[in-house]
Amino acid sequence: MKTLIHEIGVIDKQGSKHPINFKAGLNVVTGKSSTGKSALIEIFDYCFGSEENTIPKGVITNSATIYYVALAVSDQNMVIARDPDIASKGFFRRVEAFNTTEINRDYFNASYFRPLREFKKHLRDFFLDIDDVDESLVAKAYRGNRKAPTPSIRSFSSFMLQHQNLVANKHALFYRFDEKEKRDQVIEHTKIFLGLVDQKFFHLSQEKERLNAEVRRLERQKETNKRTSDNYKQKVAPVLSQLFALMGFKDEPLSLDKILRHPQDAKDQLDGIIVAEKINHNSDAMTQRYEQLKLARNQKTAELRKLQRQASSINKHIHEEERFVDNVKQFSSPKHVHISASVCPFCHTEKDSLRQSAEKLQQAITKVSGNLAQARPMKAKFESTLIEVQRSSEAVSRALTELNQQITEIEKANKQLTEQKSLYESIIMQKAKLFALLDTLNMAHDAELEKEIKEIKKELKQIVDELKEYDVQKGLADASDKVNEYMAEIGSHFEFEASYKPINLHFSFETFDLYHLTSEKEKIYLRSMGSGANWLYCHVTLFLALHQYFAELGEKCALPSVLFLDQPTQVYFPNFNRDNSATFEEQKAQEAEQRESLNVDQNIDEDIKAVENLFSQLSTYCNDLKSRIGFSPQIIVTDHADNLTLANGVLFESLVNGNRWRTRGLIEPVNN
Repeated sequence: MKTLIHEIGVIDKQGSKHPINFKAGLNVVTGKSSTGKSALIEIFDYCFGSEENTIPKGVITNSATIYYVALAVSDQNMVIARDPDIASKGFFRRVEAFNTTEINRDYFNASYFRPLREFKKHLRDFFLDIDDVDESLVAKAYRGNRKAPTPSIRSFSSFMLQHQNLVANKHALFYRFDEKEKRDQVIEHTKIFLGLVDQKFFHLSQEKERLNAEVRRLERQKETNKRTSDNYKQKVAPVLSQLFALMGFKDEPLSLDKILRHPQDAKDQLDGIIVAEKINHNSDAMTQRYEQLKLARNQKTAELRKLQRQASSINKHIHEEERFVDNVKQFSSPKHVHISASVCPFCHTEKDSLRQSAEKLQQAITKVSGNLAQARPMKAKFESTLIEVQRSSEAVSRALTELNQQITEIEKANKQLTEQKSLYESIIMQKAKLFALLDTLNMAHDAELEKEIKEIKKELKQIVDELKEYDVQKGLADASDKVNEYMAEIGSHFEFEASYKPINLHFSFETFDLYHLTSEKEKIYLRSMGSGANWLYCHVTLFLALHQYFAELGEKCALPSVLFLDQPTQVYFPNFNRDNSATFEEQKAQEAEQRESLNVDQNIDEDIKAVENLFSQLSTYCNDLKSRIGFSPQIIVTDHADNLTLANGVLFESLVNGNRWRTRGLIEPVNN
């Protein structure tokens, strides 16, 4: 997202303003130690919604009442600010055009301060239009219907800020990645920042999950209906046989298959068959059925008894094995065996046969005890067999119960006849029972379920096709390839060690890992590369490549086109953190003397050339992007380096633009 910082400033307790102005492209704030250079990145971060005020304690924090940043986001100008006395709120004020003369203490009216949470959401809306990033409603339900964390402007800072302790760090690349939760959120939300997905993607993902769940529910219902139907079909046969036996039919006037194939048609036919005139009172069909059922019951009873004996036998084996295992645990082979030789009492001759037998016995005991100790248990197999037998017993028991019920019904019908009740009445009751079962079969709306499933699957296919158009994985891979391509070009201009030339850096948007790939295809990660200069150039190369890619995405990318580099030259001038000289030339002279006194072989002129090359490449990068795509990411460098000669002909003074702090700082001390 095209973003430009106009001004970063402080309002002190006397109401005075201390502004630092910036322009598009490369900006340099240079000066000696303890002047507030590093505070600029912290002020920006604090105004950009940081919960914690990390502005270095000292003159600035003792004097400041308001920290503010004036910026433009896609040509929309605004001023954001924080008052450390009301840290729970943030200031936001939109302006038609930024005018630094309007900024004073009264400008920060209390009515423009909003709770920090609202402030961050309001500011985020200038970069992102998204409210719901849940891809799974099920996952949301597990969280107690709490939404997944939405992208925050705080995630942007990972791509914008390279603090002094980070810009040449070999263990970390991105700000805030020391906290795993924040790191994971940034990685997860990157597909949103890069414009690979939008709000519609998440709604489609939720709908896809919902429809898939609905299809599974209907298919389960269909399977349930089928099982219910099969269960009722099994009940039809005995009821039908009982009905035909009561009618006295020797042969079935309507087969079971035809009845099950079309239950409603069968009911119509049975209405014409089951009538009083067709009852055969002389038939012994009921008697034959009664005998068949009793015979079947005897067989099932015998089968059940056999299974019960099997279960009892298996239980016995299980108990025996448990007892055997307990005994084996207590059994141990003898540790010592005392063997004596036999001696003849008359001639005193020793015999070895007893010794040999004793040794063989000892070997046998050792072998047996070892075999017992290694005996594999059979309990699990017995228990599995027992479960199978018990399940078979339950099935046979259910069948036996059904046979008993059918026999009881026949006996009940015969009893009713002896009590001079009508046979036809019993037949009508059996017919009603049969028809109730057939009605249940008719209730299985498989055709309607199939139709509903088909319609949902059609809708699901449309959603899947729409989601395919996003192809997030390919988008992230393509983005990584682009960044890798840019890093190859950018990195070739930096002073990497000879063993890493040509530099071949690779970055992944899926893992956020960075490594150098050798010609032998070995991956050398940042932490293993060695040398502070290599770490610095890896950071700078990666972030310049990232911002080049973001800039080329234009409005499609949500990430602000701003990059802070705090003290990047510290790898060359580690002693400059004690820089108190009036000019940079004086500090260089002191550094050279110190190196000479310590017999440091490193030439300061060579380091200055490397630093000049760094700033030259930053300047060239901004100018090239400006000429190619119409705008450049804004790079703000805070450093000690000054009076450099750039290789591209740009005057270093034009980059400093008056922001030189050798005789003053960001803010002058004031009385409380």
